[in-house]
Amino acid sequence: MEELLREKGLKATKGRLEVLKILEKAPGPMCAMDVFKKTPRAVCASLSTVYRILNQLTEAGILQASLEQDESTYYEMKGGGHHHYIVCARCGKLAPIDDCPLDALDEHIMRATGYAITGHRFQLEGICPDCLKK
Repeated sequence: MEELLREKGLKATKGRLEVLKILEKAPGPMCAMDVFKKTPRAVCASLSTVYRILNQLTEAGILQASLEQDESTYYEMKGGGHHHYIVCARCGKLAPIDDCPLDALDEHIMRATGYAITGHRFQLEGICPDCLKK
């Protein structure tokens, strides 16, 4: 991780390394509050520090910010393509969508407008199978 940070022009601080370690082990995207709860206070004493680190890592292209749910942005490691999710409106459980349904649309819009599309956000909401049984 230290080398990745240096390649992106960032110092390998304890806070950045800890946030990356947490997100690398995470089973899915995490919001800043979830990252803060898992971060030792000796490394990141405040939530604002975690937000600053997440923003720096996103701007550097190391993290991907997406999945705005309940007015919170969720972060995950960038790499291996981008991901989309369906979110349960009742319990908040996430399920990944395997293929990006917008790739063909991106191509069509680029041809029609001449824009170079650099990214998109796509999120579905629904009720998960567990909540439907309740």
